[in-house]
Amino acid sequence: MTTHCPHCGWPDSQPYSVVSRHATAAGMTVWVRCACGSVQIREIGASGVRIVSRGRPSPDGASSRCST
Repeated sequence: MTTHCPHCGWPDSQPYSVVSRHATAAGMTVWVRCACGSVQIREIGASGVRIVSRGRPSPDGASSRCST
């Protein structure tokens, strides 16, 4: 089954950008950003990929830009 971002419809199988990766005892935790700017936390282990949390895009659309 293919899942999509509920905010913009981007396929979850194609992360727009990887924010960070962290090795864990169970495998890997990966933070990814969608094309709309929402962030997901994924656990990757022996059983595959599981999205454990998903944020919302910024209301002003600035979530994918760094403020300086």
